[in-house]
Amino acid sequence: MLKRKLLAVAVTGVISSGAMASSFHNQGSVLGYGDAGNNHTMFSNFKNPAFLAGDVTNREVGLGMSLGIDAEFFGVSDVGDNFDTLQSEIERIESTTYGSVGDAEADAENVLNTFFKANENLSMAVKASGSMPLVVQTTSFGGYMVAASVTGGTTVNMIRYADSNVTAVGTTPPVLTVASGNAMVFSAFAMSELSLGYSADLNRFFKPQNAQINAGIRFKSMTAQFNHYGLGFDNILNNTADDFGDQISNGLEEVTTFENTDTQMGVDLGLQYIAKNFLLGLSVENVNSPTFNYNVVNALSIAPEVSAVLTKDITFEPKARLEAATYSQNRRWTFAGFADLTKTLDITGLETQKAGVSASYASNRWFLPDLRVGYTKEAAGNKMSRMHGGVTLGFLSVDVAANSFEFGEDVENSLAANVSVEFSF
Repeated sequence: MLKRKLLAVAVTGVISSGAMASSFHNQGSVLGYGDAGNNHTMFSNFKNPAFLAGDVTNREVGLGMSLGIDAEFFGVSDVGDNFDTLQSEIERIESTTYGSVGDAEADAENVLNTFFKANENLSMAVKASGSMPLVVQTTSFGGYMVAASVTGGTTVNMIRYADSNVTAVGTTPPVLTVASGNAMVFSAFAMSELSLGYSADLNRFFKPQNAQINAGIRFKSMTAQFNHYGLGFDNILNNTADDFGDQISNGLEEVTTFENTDTQMGVDLGLQYIAKNFLLGLSVENVNSPTFNYNVVNALSIAPEVSAVLTKDITFEPKARLEAATYSQNRRWTFAGFADLTKTLDITGLETQKAGVSASYASNRWFLPDLRVGYTKEAAGNKMSRMHGGVTLGFLSVDVAANSFEFGEDVENSLAANVSVEFSF
């Protein structure tokens, strides 16, 4: 149920925003190539602005557009059955005659603490994105990119801040009042991004042999809002007449209502050494650490103990990344790898630090496909790594990524899919 609601909310939110995806999503065929990107796609300019200056063999003018969706479901195994079991256990307690009030309270607390402990790692995140870059590369004056973007999404997490405490009145059967010590937190974000990138080769200063040294910079104007909605389980357990599904729907609707936005600037830097048969690169995203505050949309009704454990802001610390690639003699085959040097926050609020490898083939013919496949290891957050790949035929690319090929309502997985087009002139 939660999965379907999240997918619907994320996709609808991005469509209704009317904007076009930011650097917090792997645009276009970068999803298939891996986070470091590849010189065969203009979307790599989002990852390292040094790509903009071109390389020793290629300059281009291009226009692209990418649409994608990304979903991660962690700790969801048996979550539906666990909720059903909780409901049936509460009904059992409320229809049982106990020898003492203490027995009723102990039974209820055991049921609740068992349930919350089994689901404390529950985490769901869905984001959808679109991007539209315009890239112009010149021989003498460097490369330029103007891009318009948006990323929107929703997350659900369980927060456990205390053991459950139950107060019972009577024993035949007991009437329970619950202080659950747990909450379900819905978070939502919507970010539109306008970016301007520039890169130039530094050969006039360093004069490398049969190679090119590129340095790039990208300025990002990010307009965003980040919301929290805390749904304490006290409300759910003490008001059993209320429908849990309705409370989830109401929470998702409120948390995805964006009224007050904030604008921050971000700066990305990149450096690359490009020879005919290999590439070495370093990029640093968000060197100035932009910060956005969270808005608690139900601040007037949320329990103080829930409000106290909600994150107050999100800071995008600098992400440093090394990249390397080797090319075949005709540069159609590429074997590449990357590694994040720093642990940072994703736009969903989860920590992330990745490393990955990929292999790709570029046919350089519009009627023959370009192919790519790779694997990315996630060492932080929920540690859900992905296999990824894609195909390009002419101007159209389709790319997918998955942690597992097992699908289902209660199956943990990390999935993504992009459809993109690129036109070179």
